[in-house]
Order: sequence, then structure tokens, then C-alpha cells
Amino acid sequence: MTTDTKEQSNKIPQRSDIPTKDKWNLADIYKDSAEWETVFAEVKDQSAILVTFAGKLSDADSLFDCMELRSEISMKISCLFQYARLNLDLDSRQSEYQEMTDRAMMLSAEVGAASSFVEPELLKMTDAELLKLSSQFKKTDIYDLYIKELIRSREHIRSEEIEELLSLTMTFASGAEQTFGMLDSADIKYPSIKDENGNDVQLTKQRFAKFMDSSDRRVRKDASDGLLSSYKDHINTISSTLSTEVNKNLFYTKARNFDNALHRALDGDNIPTTVYHSLLDTTEAQIDGMHQWTALRKKILKLDEIAPYDMMCPLFPDYDYEVPYEKAVKKVIDGCLPLGDDYNKRLIHAFDDRWVDVYETDGKRGGAYSWGNYSVHPYVLMNYNDTVDNMFTLAHELGHCLHSVYSNEVQPFQKSQYSTFVAEVASTLNEGLLMQHLLKEADSKEEKLYLLNRQIDGTMGTFFHQVMYARFELMIHQAVENGGALSPDAMSKIWGDLTKQYYGPSLTLDEMSPLKWSRIPHFYMTFYVYQYATSYAASQAILKKIIDGEDGIIERYLELIKSGGKDYPIQLLKECGVDMSTAEPVESTIALFKANVAEVERLTQE
Repeated sequence: MTTDTKEQSNKIPQRSDIPTKDKWNLADIYKDSAEWETVFAEVKDQSAILVTFAGKLSDADSLFDCMELRSEISMKISCLFQYARLNLDLDSRQSEYQEMTDRAMMLSAEVGAASSFVEPELLKMTDAELLKLSSQFKKTDIYDLYIKELIRSREHIRSEEIEELLSLTMTFASGAEQTFGMLDSADIKYPSIKDENGNDVQLTKQRFAKFMDSSDRRVRKDASDGLLSSYKDHINTISSTLSTEVNKNLFYTKARNFDNALHRALDGDNIPTTVYHSLLDTTEAQIDGMHQWTALRKKILKLDEIAPYDMMCPLFPDYDYEVPYEKAVKKVIDGCLPLGDDYNKRLIHAFDDRWVDVYETDGKRGGAYSWGNYSVHPYVLMNYNDTVDNMFTLAHELGHCLHSVYSNEVQPFQKSQYSTFVAEVASTLNEGLLMQHLLKEADSKEEKLYLLNRQIDGTMGTFFHQVMYARFELMIHQAVENGGALSPDAMSKIWGDLTKQYYGPSLTLDEMSPLKWSRIPHFYMTFYVYQYATSYAASQAILKKIIDGEDGIIERYLELIKSGGKDYPIQLLKECGVDMSTAEPVESTIALFKANVAEVERLTQE
């Protein structure tokens, strides 16, 4: 390969370099920006109609019509925001789509203000009066849960005047998240490092993930230091954005009369705060399994010291392999075959119909996500880079995707939006099924070790790391709630101490690792990350039932992902056979992790 060819292969691709079949078809939402503007104007007009229902909600027909109009507007705003944001995520430098995103958010705030009279007016009625009204609706099975939730949340809804003011804050409430997002996606520039062959390669988020898989420790350290140094250069700005996010959360906590920020964040899904605390406390009481894994990694890698950047590379690189996208698609489909023919057909359709934007391109948002919308099929963002990790990420996001497909098909819009607490069950179950498929195909001790290594690392990333992140998030909120302030040094100390607590005495904490908190976008999604861990525990329980061939488990699982938000997530999981109000699913997940660690140790000693 010539030098010019090497340099070309290391450049970040442009959108024009990617085949059409591997790019989103956003025309499924709107054919162009002109159609977007037409719908935007329609919502403006409909928003003006909303206010005409004020003072009339004691009449069942008027209340139902008001709620139907609000639902219709909500669906349209979802499309407006999604179209603008998906285009922006494909190239964060496009000011047109940044402006459209901002306008959609402002419109949402205006609609919120226009309809802010609804809940205060309804709450002037007694519970009995509200239930009587809902029984007189033209359709009684659409807003029944809404009325039930309204009654439950009565103490957290304020007067009409205050509700209107709170609605207006939506125009700037996401400011910290947006600022961090633009910094993270567009403004931060990563340095170049030398790869295993001595070639200069510019770091990106996706290339960083691949470098962390490297068997060359120098490459891992250079990639880790290079990435984190880029955030360190902006550490004061990032500290300010995260501090602002925490203070915003505390503002809404006080404005809505919650005990604390955690209580407010979990109340929407009716999740007791004891579930959050139990997750953290149960995990930390049995953190010795993670310590054992750190020590075993150090031994297998034959290191005098093991650092955080040594915790992700494959222990058995002889079986590390690249997975081209088309091969990954086939593996994901084959892994999900136990979920039945209908699930399989829908999965194939998602891949064939350009629901996935596959490859990294210049200016594209990093990471991966699935974005469901009731009015159109879900969209999956990937930055596929031919790694095994990317293959599992693909399985993960398609789990979300199919969850949305089933939920939107079965539930009315008002009950279609499922809780994240349940959503991560679908995604991590897909990962678990993929792993089981690959383990069945393994025909040697070496391959089994490689896959067990990957399964353990998956539990680390989806369970233990998320519990640690959840503890960090709780600690920074509690610090401000107790009258303290957040600074870069304070947050780095918390992160460094937690890293040592979780990884154990075998770990040597390097200078840059305490800064990792500064690059995690999920901290701008209030108390979100714990749900990865609880959902992972729930999915492991369901996976075991599938492996054991439990009668009816496939049907119960499909019913779960068809249920959307028709009930509280804790109850929906109970109906599937998993009780997350107990510590049992968490303890079982940790026990399985320890068993896998023990099996790796046994096989390496043979």
C-alpha cells in the first residue's frame, strides 16, 4: 500500500463516499424542508385552537377533543424535531438543521405553554369527578392511564400560572445538554496517534473504541491519553455545563415539590427510589467479583500494573476478528431466531429498508442510538467500524428498534411510549441472544475463551459500569442538594475514588482516567444510566428462561414489547416473570458474572 493510499484510508469518509443503501432515507418522515415548514405552520395554527378549550374541561366531550388535539400536535412535533435532529446528527456543522432543531424545540415549548391550563384545570376536580369524566369519553381505553397518573401526581402539578412559566423554561432547559453536544460532536478536535504499524491516525470516537481493543498497550495508552486530553482542554466548560445540568434538575425538583432530584426522575415511571438504592447497594456489597476480574486480567495480560485502559482489550487476541457489516447483520438475524418468525421478518425489513445509517462520516454524531417515532418507522444511527463490539451494538439498537415497531403497532399513541426501564430489556436481550448463538458455534477452547471474555466485558459495560455511573450521578446531585458546588477537581476526585472502589486493589489509576466523567453524554439525561443495569439484570432473567425452554416465555416476552407504556414498567416486567422490586435479578446477574470469571480462570489453567 502506498503512502497516499494509507493516508486516504485513514481519512474520515464523507457522506458522498457511502452507498445509498447504507444511509438513512429521511424522506420517510418529510420529503424535504419545505414539507417540514408546512407541518410547522399547521402546528402553529393548531396551538392557537388549544387555548379555546380553557374553562371547558368539565365537559367530557370537550376534554376528550382537547386531549386528542394535543396528541395530534405531539405526534407532529415529534416528526418535526426528529427530521431536524436526524439531519443535524448526520452533519453537526449544518446550521440549517441546527436552526430547525431549535425552532422545533421552541414550538414544543409554545404548545406546552398553550396547553398548560389543562392539568391545573383538571386538578380542580376531585378524583371521583375525574374518573367519572374519563368513563364518559368517546373512547375509554386511551386516556385512562393518563387520568390515573394525573391523580397520582396531583401534589406535583402546580397552579395554571406556574405551569405556564415552567412550560416556557423548556426553551432553555436543554441548554447544557445542547452545549455539551455541540462541543462533543463538532468543536472538540482529537489528536493523531500512531497505530500498531507506526502510521499516524487521527483519533475519533469510533477509532478510539477500536484502539482500546488493540493488543499493543502503547496504542491503548496513547489513545486513552489522546482522547481524554481533548476533554481536559475544555474541562472548565464541561464542568460548567454539567453543573448547570444538575442545578436545572434541582430547580425542577423544588418547583414540583419532590423530595430530591432522584425522586423526581424516577416518579414519572412510578419507580420507587428504593429500586435505585438497592441496585447500587446490592452491587457494591458484591463488588469482589469485579475485583477478581481485574486481578485475573492483570495475570493473563502479564502486566506489572493494570490501568483502566487495559480493562477493555481482548485477553485472547488470536481470536479477535473483524466483522464486516453484512456479516454482522446475518449474525444478529440468526441470533434472534428464537424470538420467532414474525420478529425475524421485521428485523430483516429494518435492515433492507434503510432504517440504519451505518458508517462514520465527517461531522456525523458519534455513538449509536435507535429513535422511534409513532408516525414513522424507527431510525438507527451507527458508526460501524467492523469490530465485534460494533456487532453487539447493532444487535442492541435493533432491539430498541423492534420494540418500537411492536409497541407502535399494537398501542394507541397515548400508550405507545415505553419506559427506558423496559426499553433496555429489549436491547440487551438481543445482545444476549447473539452471544448464545456465537457460543453455540464455538468449536474450540480458545474461541470459547474469547467469547466468555466478550460476555464478561459486556456485563462490565452494561451492568457494573452503569452502576458506577449511577453512583457518580447520585453523588454529584446530593453534593449540590447539600449546599455544595461542583468543580472539575471535585468531580474528578469522585470519579477517581469510585474507579478504585469498583475495580479493586489490583488497579493502578493513571493520571487521565479520573477525567472520564467529562465525556459521558448520558449525564445530561437525568438519572438515566441506572436503567441500563436494571434492564440488563431483567434481560438476563428472561434470557435464562428462554435458554431453559420455559413454556410460554417467548409469548410473554413479545407481549412485553407490544405493551408500550400501557402500565408501569415494574408491573409489565412482573407479568413477564421478572420482579425488579427485589434484589434477586441483580444478585443473579452478579452470580453469573462471577461464574463466567471462574470459568475463564479454569480454562486458562488447563
